[in-house]
Amino acid sequence: MFNESDFAPLYDFLTKILIFFERPSFQIQLLAILLGILLAWLLSKVLKSLIQRWELPTYLLETPVQPFLVIIYYLNFPLLGLIAIAFTSQLLLLQGWLVGLLTKVTTLFWTLLFYRLFIGILYAVFSPSFFRPYHYRLFAPLFILYLITEILSYLTNLEPITNIVLTSFFETAITVGSLFKAIVGLYFWVGVLWATQGLLYRLITQQTKAEPGEVEAILTLSRYILIGLGLIMVLSNLGFNTATLAAITGGLSLGIGVGLQEIMGNFISGIMLFFEGALKPGDVVEVEGDISVVKRLSIRATTVQTFNNIEKIVPNQKFFTSSVTTYTGSDRLMRCLIPVGVSYKSEPEAVMEILLKVAQDHPYVLDKPKPVVFLIGFGDYTIDFELAVWLDNPIIQKIVISEVNQAIWKAFAEHNIEIPFPQRDLHIRNIASWEKLNGNQ
Repeated sequence: MFNESDFAPLYDFLTKILIFFERPSFQIQLLAILLGILLAWLLSKVLKSLIQRWELPTYLLETPVQPFLVIIYYLNFPLLGLIAIAFTSQLLLLQGWLVGLLTKVTTLFWTLLFYRLFIGILYAVFSPSFFRPYHYRLFAPLFILYLITEILSYLTNLEPITNIVLTSFFETAITVGSLFKAIVGLYFWVGVLWATQGLLYRLITQQTKAEPGEVEAILTLSRYILIGLGLIMVLSNLGFNTATLAAITGGLSLGIGVGLQEIMGNFISGIMLFFEGALKPGDVVEVEGDISVVKRLSIRATTVQTFNNIEKIVPNQKFFTSSVTTYTGSDRLMRCLIPVGVSYKSEPEAVMEILLKVAQDHPYVLDKPKPVVFLIGFGDYTIDFELAVWLDNPIIQKIVISEVNQAIWKAFAEHNIEIPFPQRDLHIRNIASWEKLNGNQ
């Protein structure tokens, strides 16, 4: 149970904040800061809109002018904020007011200026679509954390608050500071690993001839191993010793054995997929009757995307407990079988020549292995053929079949070859009974 004395530093912190807000000088400075930030924000929106609408000549886009505009686009708000804060500081000094809070905010705006300069340079160097995830998942949270820490440190001493004991676990005291450091440290450790994986993947695939799927699989597995090591380091920093970690691991093992069999099965299956390389990003597989492309492999599940742009999250265990067809296991070659039926008035040899000519003229049909035509049987009203063509990309299978069928239709029309449709002849054995029946009607 918590004692009221345990949270005394927190009460003192809130009391100091209230005292600050009750001071007229603090209120005046806070109001000046809010007005300055609002004015700077509105003016920056106007400038950004003007930059976005500014149509530069084509030759200027190939010069350093464009990166310069990108940097200015990110610097206008902190520059305007510095001007606004400096102006309000001078006004308050002329009136004899204190400007300590404004001085601190000025320092923060200078920090924001250098941060935005750094971000602007990166956006100018890299494409926005590539750098944007790194910006919002790594750099922006880090800067926000810095701002919050600086503001709270200015208002009060944070050390007593960080020493507040929240709970005890295996006789190890968990304080506010240790828990905060553990959560933040683990978040940025995972973020740095994610960013490193993306950069290494981009570098390796562009500079070498390595298979992209294999590179992503190896980097993903390495990232999960490092995340596990980071988790152990976080627990160690919280104060857990070796015996405690062993006890936690034993408890987790018991929990996994009792109620998390499926998760553990998917975890082991994911590791096996990574090591065996049986499945890689970019592979074409058939899952639950849908031909799909493997987009991402993770420890728990695999994400596939169908040709209808629908993503499915498939548990890894499914690839070991059920039959899965892959079109890109050893290579990307596949054979398409196109059935064709013609009337009995046609010459089989002529039909086979036409089908081969159509297949050979299609740009996506491979010459090696060469197309082949089979006469597979005689139906009720058609002579049945089968055109076999080879492709080097399973994804275009339906497109090729559709285009080849259209070409066959046109070629048959040019050579007067009929594609019959189902017909049935009705034979009436007793004409007298039929006429009698009609007469009664």
